[in-house]
Amino acid sequence: MKATGIVRRIDDLGRVVIPKEIRKTLKVKEGMPLEIYTDKEGGIVLRKFMPFSEMSVLSEEFAQCVAHQTDKIVFITDREKVIAAAGDGLKGIVGKEISHSLERILDDRDESLPLAERSRFIPVVEGMDGADEVKKVEQVRQMIRSNGQIIGSIIIQSKDPKYKVGEFEKKVAMVAAEFLGKQITI
Repeated sequence: MKATGIVRRIDDLGRVVIPKEIRKTLKVKEGMPLEIYTDKEGGIVLRKFMPFSEMSVLSEEFAQCVAHQTDKIVFITDREKVIAAAGDGLKGIVGKEISHSLERILDDRDESLPLAERSRFIPVVEGMDGADEVKKVEQVRQMIRSNGQIIGSIIIQSKDPKYKVGEFEKKVAMVAAEFLGKQITI
């Protein structure tokens, strides 16, 4: 464990305030669930609750099935990283942090971003939007929710700018997001 030198008192309701600089560094946001652990020395450890961590195998198989049926590229993310990916040329993408653009969309709980920003190509991970032909591929993004909270996303993306995503992919993304959201309780 790493000491921060910050000391906080517990209030009369048993609450402790996590300093803003620590929340910012660790990307802990308001409303984010935290798991509480204790260690052998009597310490309390708070960890971000990552509901997809127990579902990585299911998510990977699910992404492969969706990619096979749609003949598109499929990404499943939590609020911080890519949990599963299926399709062409995706070696090493699982476990990478999601792009700042996608993180911003997931953080926008009421999805009030301007329509132009919500409908344009959003790189799943940083650096994914380098080539002009990649920026022209179409994608469908659907938020995965559990108990009303956005916990991740499923993204179905065409492999080539010539191939479009349509109503079928939108419906598949909606069903997939609903299914995955029901598998996770927060």
